[in-house]
Amino acid sequence: MEDTSFAYSQATTRARARKNRRGNGRREPPLLIDLVDRCKADIESNGWITTCLGLLQDALRRTNVSCPDVLCLGLGSPSSSREARAQLAFLISSCTILEIGPSNVSVYDPVFTDADKALFQSFGMRCLPDTDGKHAVQRPTILYMPHCDLKLYENIIGANWSEEQLARIIFVANRFSDYTDNHPQSKLEVESPYLMRLVPHLESHSLPALESFSSAFNNISVQHVKHPIPHGSVIS
Repeated sequence: MEDTSFAYSQATTRARARKNRRGNGRREPPLLIDLVDRCKADIESNGWITTCLGLLQDALRRTNVSCPDVLCLGLGSPSSSREARAQLAFLISSCTILEIGPSNVSVYDPVFTDADKALFQSFGMRCLPDTDGKHAVQRPTILYMPHCDLKLYENIIGANWSEEQLARIIFVANRFSDYTDNHPQSKLEVESPYLMRLVPHLESHSLPALESFSSAFNNISVQHVKHPIPHGSVIS
């Protein structure tokens, strides 16, 4: 049976223990793992995470997706950003509850530091090589892309532009309809034609507000293609 826990590697735990045993009387800065742990405890301390996971589980049922992979793009650097640590904590909590093993989670952001990559690897996640977002998924996938640039969303949608591909993707990302509501159609037709054509076929449910990390999760929605895909859809 696949291990779905996000336990730290023994090497990381030993490093923490060595640091804690130092008796020099100085206050050591918290380890990155400890900072992520604090965020995880915070987002799990009330009913917020339960509500969010309910939205994800509903999307999985509606799309008939089971045992998905997770592709996380544009997370930001957990070593330098409190918001990125909160978003990582949400990813870990979600995968744990959904029983998605860390070996099925891939991450990439060009801003990742060596410390960030070591953290992801200590959890058992895969760090991808350089990518511009043109990543065609091979299996049912949750695309976790909090607060990415519009161009990155356009690239990932375009790389999966078929009914078969899009039907097995659940986006946890900026609410795509905000782009079509707030940008001129003429601009979208040139710069984001795939996103513009996809929006009318999406079902979208926003994550609730979280006061302690308001900027980390604002405008994030669970989105997927409506099922069944309407007859005559432009997705082809």
